[in-house]
Amino acid sequence: MRRGQGTAPGFVLLNALILVAVLAAAAVFVLGRAEGARLRQVGLQTATQAGFYLDGFEALALALLRRDQQDGAVDGPEDAWAGVVHRVEIARGQVTGRIDDLQGRFNINWLANPADLAALEGFGRLLAALGMRPELATRIARTLHPDGPAQDRQAYARQRPPVAPVGGPVLLVEQLRQIPALSPRDYDRLAPYLAALPSDSQLNVNTAAPLVLQSLLPGLKAAGLDQLVQERATRPFLSVEAFLERARPFLGDAGLAEGEDLRLAVGSLWFAADFAVELDGLVLQRVTVFERRPLPYGPRVAYRLETTP
Repeated sequence: MRRGQGTAPGFVLLNALILVAVLAAAAVFVLGRAEGARLRQVGLQTATQAGFYLDGFEALALALLRRDQQDGAVDGPEDAWAGVVHRVEIARGQVTGRIDDLQGRFNINWLANPADLAALEGFGRLLAALGMRPELATRIARTLHPDGPAQDRQAYARQRPPVAPVGGPVLLVEQLRQIPALSPRDYDRLAPYLAALPSDSQLNVNTAAPLVLQSLLPGLKAAGLDQLVQERATRPFLSVEAFLERARPFLGDAGLAEGEDLRLAVGSLWFAADFAVELDGLVLQRVTVFERRPLPYGPRVAYRLETTP
């Protein structure tokens, strides 16, 4: 009897300790969930605020492009928007970004027209200048053919997951990543020189990357190219005719392919703003593509891509 009576308080104490432990665990769980909810709410507020900063830079880009358009139809490297990295310090972070002229790049959608042999040849020269296999030009052009890459369908089907290419122009340069013949390394080397624009878009000789300009003017020697690039840096060409007149002494016997002057321009309609915001350790990036329509309409957002690195 004494033994039984002695053990009863021990059982009560043990049960009390277990109850306390359970209640403590429950309290920790509830507090943990509350803290998690608070942190999620803080993260959501930070992301929302960062998005507002991206919207603000987008509005700045629209204003710069509209103001430049009001100053004239010629776009060159001395314009307020061109090649300038905008950096704004904000509370708990910063916003950075720049605007690029997409018509200073090779429009990959020129290859969607099977009859545009000059574009295909020029693309092959661009690949060669970048140390890539010129025959890749044909493989990429097949993908953009209106009927699709009929000769390469098995290679697409072997990919994981399988790809069923539809052919025709692309909306994004990134769509070229699906081409089996184009390695990731070659894509990374080529992409900075490419844009995916309407097939009738022209190349702006005032902003074109030197390698892109040379690819479409096969007779243009390096010395002549350097001189033209230096001249346009301080005094952009006011017309295609003025550019060709200045370039003709450097073109040699090859000259300019028939009708190729129709691919050239001195102004641009398509631009891209690439910008990022860093706020409380969160980084958001956005690429916005602008189409600059004739006044009084002016520039508009064509589409945007937002990512978190």
